[in-house]
Amino acid sequence: MTTDMEHLLNVRLCERFGDAADWAEVTSLTASLLRVVVSALGPEDAVAFLTAARRALDEEESRAGTIHLGFGAHLWTHLEDVSWGASALARTSAWDAMLTMHRLSALAPEPGLGAHVDSALEACRLRLVPAVAGF
Repeated sequence: MTTDMEHLLNVRLCERFGDAADWAEVTSLTASLLRVVVSALGPEDAVAFLTAARRALDEEESRAGTIHLGFGAHLWTHLEDVSWGASALARTSAWDAMLTMHRLSALAPEPGLGAHVDSALEACRLRLVPAVAGF
C-alpha cells in the first residue's frame, strides 16, 4: 500500500471513528485487515471487492431471521462477475481478510462492518480520482 493510500484510509477511518487511540478494539483490528485488502488488491480492484462485500453485508442483513447461506456465499455471488487485475494470491488474501473481519464483527457488532467497509471504499475511490480529492 502506498503512503498516500495508507493516509487516505486512516483519514477516512478517523473521520468516522475518531482518534485512532480511542478506537474500539474491533475497529483497530478491522483497520489492519482493511489495509491487507487494499494493499493486496490495489485501489481499483479493492473498490470492486469492497463494493461486493458491502452488497453481501446488505443481503445478509435483508435476509436476517431467514434461512440463507450466509455472508461468504453472498460475497462469492457478488464477486463472480468481477474481472480482476490482481493475482489469485492477492484475491485469496483479501477474501480471508474479509471473512476474518466479518467474524470479528459478529463477536463485536458495534460499530458494524458496513461502516468500516464504507470508509475503505471512500478512501479507495478518492485515490482513484486524486484531482478531485486534492491529492
